Amino acid sequence: MAFNNLISRAGSNLWIFLIFTGLALWIHYLSHSAFLIYLFKSVEVFFHEASHGLVTLLTGNRLSSLHLEWREGYVLSSVSMGSGYKSERFLIAFAGYPGASLFGYLLYASSLYAAKISKLVLILFCVFFFLYVDGPATAIVLLYIIGVFVSCWFLGKPGTYLLRFLGIYVMLNAIYSPSYLWSVHSSGDHITLSRLTGFPAFLFILIWIGIGLYAMRSACLLTARSS
Repeated sequence: MAFNNLISRAGSNLWIFLIFTGLALWIHYLSHSAFLIYLFKSVEVFFHEASHGLVTLLTGNRLSSLHLEWREGYVLSSVSMGSGYKSERFLIAFAGYPGASLFGYLLYASSLYAAKISKLVLILFCVFFFLYVDGPATAIVLLYIIGVFVSCWFLGKPGTYLLRFLGIYVMLNAIYSPSYLWSVHSSGDHITLSRLTGFPAFLFILIWIGIGLYAMRSACLLTARSS
């Protein structure tokens, strides 16, 4: 009986994974909708830019400011000149899309196991970046994102499903957002990486897409193992 319940629950979670994946893809194709842009896109933008910012700090460099809009954002940072200058710039430029994939996976995983400590860490991580906001507009977007995660905490089961959907949405965005860079040849993380390494820019786009696909695969496998 317990085994049957385990199979039933794992199967239910897999169906939810597939439904949420389909919903996230559908929202992507309706990305012209202002309502949907304001509702979800800013979460993915934050994790992309926060990944750049976090790696900037972890490599011992200075993060000057964080700028967020509902559909895009950027960080301003300064990398100290020295023997590790190129490698640090590489890590900072590379981090955005893989970081979004990782954070999306962590959102999804925390929704499966409903650990309150993980939700608290997530909220505190967002609050930390208030130290670097560049103005009221960014602060409003960041407050909205924090409000979303606080809602996930207090809404119980619906909040858990919202967190699960957000994890899938962020991971999928980390897959198809790099694909927009194929036609961008003048600026962007892929161009920065190409100039730093001498490798073609499309190689980094492929790597980012591959990392995003791996994150989705890992989330699917985690779902199958969940009980």
